[in-house]
Amino acid sequence: MAIKKAFQGIHAFLVANENKKVSTILDEATELMSAKGAGGGATSIHRDAEGNLVAILDYYFKKWLPVEFVEFGAKANSSSGLNTMCKLGTSLWTKQQRDFKKGKEELLNQVAAGEVQPTEIQDELDKLETERGYVADYPIPELAFESVEELEAADRDAMQYALDTYVAAQEEEAATEE
Repeated sequence: MAIKKAFQGIHAFLVANENKKVSTILDEATELMSAKGAGGGATSIHRDAEGNLVAILDYYFKKWLPVEFVEFGAKANSSSGLNTMCKLGTSLWTKQQRDFKKGKEELLNQVAAGEVQPTEIQDELDKLETERGYVADYPIPELAFESVEELEAADRDAMQYALDTYVAAQEEEAATEE
């Protein structure tokens, strides 16, 4: 189901908080739905009291990610100046879309070759759609938060340590593959 762009932030927020009581997320939901100046649309960004961008509700991972530790690509026409998906989420999402398109093309070839019966097409398409809809966990759990309150309560040193440990492991893995 396609969610209208204006409601994507609210939808992502509700999905991220589906097991919470309304009373615990009402203030944050109200903030998401309140007018934000000229655009008046819902937002998936969080700023501190001074107006500095602190976190983005990542569209792919459906988690609040701190911009201090997580890399986001630039997006000129957004209120934050950043994309709503971190670079890793964008990469994973793009790969899933590419694999889905390739899978549909392969399915067509299999049907034409008689390897897949026409009655099996919908089942195969459903499998491809399930794979395309898969959402991975953010690889550094210490940087992925269900709510802004959790993020604000998190220890910055622990987040930095988790990031440093992850980067070191990635570099070590890349070195052993060479």
